[in-house]
Amino acid sequence: MCKMEGKHVEEENEINNSEEDYSEEEEIDENVGKVIDVAFDARPPSDSDFHGVKRLLQQLFVKHINDDLSELANVIIAQDFIGSVLKQDFGTGSDEDSDEESDDDDRDNVFAINTVVNISENQSLSCIEKINEFLTSKCEEAYKGEPGLMRKLLGDPSKQVGLLISERFINIPPQVALPSYESLKADIEKAVRKKKKFDFTHLVLISKTYRSKEGGAMGAEVFYSNPEEQLFCDMSEFNFTFSVAEQRDSISDGQWDDEGDMEALRTVMVFDASSLGHLIDKLRQEIPAK
Repeated sequence: MCKMEGKHVEEENEINNSEEDYSEEEEIDENVGKVIDVAFDARPPSDSDFHGVKRLLQQLFVKHINDDLSELANVIIAQDFIGSVLKQDFGTGSDEDSDEESDDDDRDNVFAINTVVNISENQSLSCIEKINEFLTSKCEEAYKGEPGLMRKLLGDPSKQVGLLISERFINIPPQVALPSYESLKADIEKAVRKKKKFDFTHLVLISKTYRSKEGGAMGAEVFYSNPEEQLFCDMSEFNFTFSVAEQRDSISDGQWDDEGDMEALRTVMVFDASSLGHLIDKLRQEIPAK
């Protein structure tokens, strides 16, 4: 789909997705905080991306729908005409480079995903059912304006609701968002022309957010793991925020753990689907791709 060259990425053990234990502390310290140049390639999801896609879904949903994430990952991969995954572009390299050992897991790493899933259709699928239950129950708990609004929206047969999934590792820069959303919008328009069920009336985005546990100088201010999503929140029809502190596990939320000063949250935003172009325009103004 598109290439993103020369992005600076702070390399962390989380991104390497390695289960290997290092015997010497010096070996760990070599990679932490290192800045490297990486070329990314955005491409349609494929079967080889299953584990990488599932891991990003675990990062977003934490334990709420854990048992059904394999099914959701398969749904995303099956609709390979919509959305993209971000992977490292290793290039062709020299003969000398090609002789070097390369880890297949590194080549299969998925650094980001940007796609949309129709949650008004296929409600017989367990993952779709669980997502809808999750969204409606959290709206009833957290949205004071009209607690039943999400249930009403998802239960309306005249509405088609798409779940936007825009997830990436914490140290992938926000500049990847613009080309990803531009490509997604083009994919949706092409799917609609082919009479596929992507003619949405509404879009829902679940955003990773956090706030200070103690308040203090930061008060109750909500911060966004993906900075562009703060721009989106201002354009939503309605939104609500809730804590996931009790739901997290070792692969969730990157640097925010139970011993830290930050409380892990999720913010759900609901948009009129026609506003996707306006969201992209906002991104173009505030967080350009380059």
